[in-house]
Amino acid sequence: MTSSVPVLRPKFGVRLIALLLDYAVILGWMLVLAISTLVPYSITGEFFDWLALGTAGAQFLGFLLLVLPVGIYLYVGEASTRQATVGKRVLGLRVVDAMNENRPSRLRIVIRTIVKLLPWEIAHFVVWNIVANAANGEFEFPLWLMVTAVAANLIPFVYIAFVAFQKDRRGPHDLVAGTRVVVSTRQKLDG
Repeated sequence: MTSSVPVLRPKFGVRLIALLLDYAVILGWMLVLAISTLVPYSITGEFFDWLALGTAGAQFLGFLLLVLPVGIYLYVGEASTRQATVGKRVLGLRVVDAMNENRPSRLRIVIRTIVKLLPWEIAHFVVWNIVANAANGEFEFPLWLMVTAVAANLIPFVYIAFVAFQKDRRGPHDLVAGTRVVVSTRQKLDG
């Protein structure tokens, strides 16, 4: 069944504002994490030593506390009946299946979320390896780590460039998942 809602390509600025609104939500979660870190510090006078878990353990804990909750936020919003995160909802956008403009499958939303968060996780990998090296007094970092650090900083710009210049405003996460973001006139149709 094809959607009866007209589908329009969103402008780049609208997509960017939606992204910034979603980052405000994410920053809210990061504030909660910061406060939950400061409370034990105010009692003990010491911060938890993430590196005591090893580089992989610290990265995994960071994934559990930050990346996974953000991924759940993105997934729940885009897999919902509104097909949108808070930022997209505010601006009248929604995620659709690129082939038929219907609601995407949950698997497509999972893939979209993983690809969207991949640069973030690569950056965390780099940071934890740099911190671990520095904690061991090693300030000359291996070439692979420096190349990965540069890539981690460039990939988000590539994602944004795709959305800015690709015909349907589809980022790599949309292209891989088979989705796209559209302007929804559902608001006008519903009310």
